[in-house]
Amino acid sequence: MKLATLRWLLDPATSLLALRLRAQERGRMSYDAAWRLARVTRHPDEMVYRHHGHVDEGTREDSA
Repeated sequence: MKLATLRWLLDPATSLLALRLRAQERGRMSYDAAWRLARVTRHPDEMVYRHHGHVDEGTREDSA
């Protein structure tokens, strides 16, 4: 199952908001980016998860 389909099934309101955001940007924003923006707009407590994996390699501390 594709990620976009799964997102529609699990949270259609966020998916609809993502389509609206993408339409406002006239397609300059990917659906994935629009969905993440819509998700943290509707659920600001999930901002930590949005940033997960998006840390600059120069600032990441290695545990080894």
